[in-house]
Amino acid sequence: MYLLCCKISGGANTKLFDIRELYNEEYGEYIVGPQETESQSLYLVCGEAKRGEEREMATVGHEEILFLLSGSATLLGGDKTIQLEPEQAVYMESDEVFTFTALTDCRYVVAGTHVTLHEH
Repeated sequence: MYLLCCKISGGANTKLFDIRELYNEEYGEYIVGPQETESQSLYLVCGEAKRGEEREMATVGHEEILFLLSGSATLLGGDKTIQLEPEQAVYMESDEVFTFTALTDCRYVVAGTHVTLHEH
């Protein structure tokens, strides 16, 4: 079980989230987003991918840092191929599109911000 504390913008409130309660069926990930933080500027995603699974990671209007907790994966986008091993992170600029491929079972965290405020 993942637990996360998050300071709410504009106040001294701290919220505790049980990540397992924030599963998003559409994305197949656990997301702490604007509804939970009451802020449009940041979000956190926790995900798991089985060996051979592919996921699109598109940073349209976002900047993100992908941190691989466990497993081995590749990111393929444009002319870039990035090999990721446990405890490595990669910064993805706004408007990049990558295919994340799990070479083994993986667990990862994505921290992101909205470069351009928009609704999801």
